[in-house]
Amino acid sequence: MTDTKVCAVAGMIGAKEYSIMEKYASLGCRIAFMDTNKELGRMIKAELENIYQVTVFFFHGDVDNEEDRDIFFTAVEEMYGKPDFIFCQNG
Repeated sequence: MTDTKVCAVAGMIGAKEYSIMEKYASLGCRIAFMDTNKELGRMIKAELENIYQVTVFFFHGDVDNEEDRDIFFTAVEEMYGKPDFIFCQNG
């Protein structure tokens, strides 16, 4: 693991959440996010990676589902370490 910061965003990804991810990606942070919309998630992942040249992890899941949240945050911690910034919005 490196000193690179990690930003995790869990919940429905709208304009506000996307702006948050863009801001942290522009600072060189790794981005991890979860959303129920698989197609949108894949598109956001590709866009952030291409524009900002950062590592992005997308997890297709529901923030309101405890098991999905546990899987997501466990995966993020195993891949990147504990997130430095967490934004979580329940539905």
